Amino acid sequence: MADLADLAERLRELALSLPETYEDEPWGHPVFKVAENKMFASMDVAEECVRLTVKLTAEEREIAQLLPFVSTARYVGRYGWVTAEVADEESLEAALEWLRESYWLKAPPALREAAWGV
Repeated sequence: MADLADLAERLRELALSLPETYEDEPWGHPVFKVAENKMFASMDVAEECVRLTVKLTAEEREIAQLLPFVSTARYVGRYGWVTAEVADEESLEAALEWLRESYWLKAPPALREAAWGV
């Protein structure tokens, strides 16, 4: 089993490397936000995994939910959010990609252009 603190740190590093992001803790666990208080990810380190909640497009969500470590997010699932239970390198790689996508969906257009040159 992977070191959960290491997995959480790798997720945090990517989240905070994106333009104008910051970490907040309104509910007692890390929440990553962009620009003016727009949440794009939430993270919780449990005993057996790191739970990462992100917003995905309908197409990506449909594919992600085929994986055994992904479920509809509690409370915000109806708005397009999923929770991934990250416990190894495979789930981490998927979660890192979804973290980027969630940022893309929540960031203002000018920041998306800065981050990806689009």
